[in-house]
Amino acid sequence: MITNRLKKLLLENNIAIDYKISPTEFSAKKDFIINLYRSKGYEPINDSLILFLGYFLNKSFSARGNYIDFTLEKVLTSNNKGHYSYIESSFDLKNLIPFAMVYDDYYTLVIGEDNRVYAEGFELLLYGSDPFEALENLLQGTPIEIFKL
Repeated sequence: MITNRLKKLLLENNIAIDYKISPTEFSAKKDFIINLYRSKGYEPINDSLILFLGYFLNKSFSARGNYIDFTLEKVLTSNNKGHYSYIESSFDLKNLIPFAMVYDDYYTLVIGEDNRVYAEGFELLLYGSDPFEALENLLQGTPIEIFKL
């Protein structure tokens, strides 16, 4: 959920989003998101990810020198389903699903079945226990934990 803290961070970084999405619009976005992920072999899709992408789908912005891109088609084009099997087995993670590119496309944001969000690239960075907390920490440039690959 979008907390007051996240709203403040978005405002501080001049990022505007629509906080009031109609049920019809959300339903259309949800169907699009689920169908796109299914077409790429990703199932099941986390409810928290669907809610998050309801607000941020296809948005991109810069914050603190970090370019963040939630263009789902782009993310899924460069990250196929089997791409994360090594990370999943090495760190006991399950069903990693990519949903954004960060740090000028050097890292991909992924969410596990436990809703934890990681930035995957040269290392694995834990950013939050859900996508909303992860965005807060990304906007502040502060990962919670760093794992070497």
